[in-house]
Amino acid sequence: MAMFGKKNKNDDSAVTETPVVEAFSPKKAKSFFDHAKTVHESGNYEYAMQCWLNGLGKDPTSMYGLNAFLKSSEIYSVENPKKSSKDTKKAISSTKGDVGKYLSALLDFGLARFDLGNAVKATSAAAKISLKEPVTMLGEHALKLIQNDPKAKKDSYVKLLDAFESVGAFKLAAIAGESACRLDAADGDLQVRVRNMLAQSTMSSGGYDNDEEGGFRKNIRDADKQLELEQQDSLAKTDSTKDAIVETTEAEYIARPDDLPTLSKYATALLERNKGSDGLKALNLYTKAYKASGEFRYRKQAGEIQVLRASRTLAKYAAQAKANPTDEEITSKYAKAQTQFEKLQLNELKLQVENYPTDLGLKYKLGKILFQKEEYQDAIEQFQIAQNDPKLRRDVLNLMAQSFRKLDGWEDAAITTFDQAFDGISDETSDLGMDIRYGLMDALQAKAAKDQDLESATRADKLAAGLAIQQFNYRDVRERREQIKALIAEIKS
Repeated sequence: MAMFGKKNKNDDSAVTETPVVEAFSPKKAKSFFDHAKTVHESGNYEYAMQCWLNGLGKDPTSMYGLNAFLKSSEIYSVENPKKSSKDTKKAISSTKGDVGKYLSALLDFGLARFDLGNAVKATSAAAKISLKEPVTMLGEHALKLIQNDPKAKKDSYVKLLDAFESVGAFKLAAIAGESACRLDAADGDLQVRVRNMLAQSTMSSGGYDNDEEGGFRKNIRDADKQLELEQQDSLAKTDSTKDAIVETTEAEYIARPDDLPTLSKYATALLERNKGSDGLKALNLYTKAYKASGEFRYRKQAGEIQVLRASRTLAKYAAQAKANPTDEEITSKYAKAQTQFEKLQLNELKLQVENYPTDLGLKYKLGKILFQKEEYQDAIEQFQIAQNDPKLRRDVLNLMAQSFRKLDGWEDAAITTFDQAFDGISDETSDLGMDIRYGLMDALQAKAAKDQDLESATRADKLAAGLAIQQFNYRDVRERREQIKALIAEIKS
């Protein structure tokens, strides 16, 4: 929706605001998206960004286009950390109004998504054109950035409160508002507003704001419905309770087979019971929901079920192989199942990362799997983004440093990254602390041997001594210290 001033024919001096609906075209957007996908796959990420954004100009509601743009911009920004994209800025300049401002804010966010100002600006721009899904995704990312910012300002929280409220995301609005109140307890008007958001959030989730049919008033009088809800909320469901919930949700699904929330309830109940073919039924339900809606969350749930089923098959073959180590047929089946499982797990995680480009936890998980598969360069690419999550940062840096250490000629990068991981650690004797120190010792020893560097050898010796003092039998630290002592003597001679 765009607003333009229009003169009244009867009064040249009068100007009224007449809403003009901007003609969005998913069909035209698809043409840009198809081209953008081809360009991205060719490795021209800057031009791909232009195509994704031009497509979003035709259909800004597209989550596919938004996530794909963020993927291209992520790779471009990693490869060009100090470079902006003037060509892209120019390419989208023809789109005017609020949509044009949204595209411009998205570009800035995509190139520096851990800049708080960019995240808030993109969220606000999405809210201006009532894009609920983009506001929710971008706003949640912005909230994490503010909450981890020791210099957070009230104004940033209020802007997110405004954005969330405008699209009806009242729960997120309440979270942003409460955080703003903590920074300014004297703002009475803000406190009243936040209480309203909390009330609205409660009503929305509880059904208070529905009409009589299907609303809370109907539910509260429906004793059987209340019993069903209590059963579903129970932390320790008995087998009979699980059977009852499956029967109830199945009946609801049969009555409303095209209602996705009902389908989801039925699938969840099947997974919780997990008898016989329950998992396969749930898989088929989520696959149906994904085909009907195009919402990736259903595809994600279907993929996770497939991975779980594959892991159980792998566990079965592993047990058989352990019990029959000389049986070549069983050993072959186990090896095949392991290969299939690893491939499926990796592909599913890559798909999730592609569709949730701001979820740093997923990038960390993907990096770990790539590290285990000894694909160290690809792992480093994921870790370089994931390290921006403060909760994961130390673990990510540790694995990224180990990845550098596995690559020939990258000892300096490994040492620098291990130092970053160790900086400010609260307990250097913890498992993680010991692992980082050992890794740093190993990298310093490698550098000292390669460059005949006495300073690195001396640092490695001190680390080895410290590890041995705290845990004398830690890995091969005693043998390592003897090697380092001999290396120091060799360098000095």
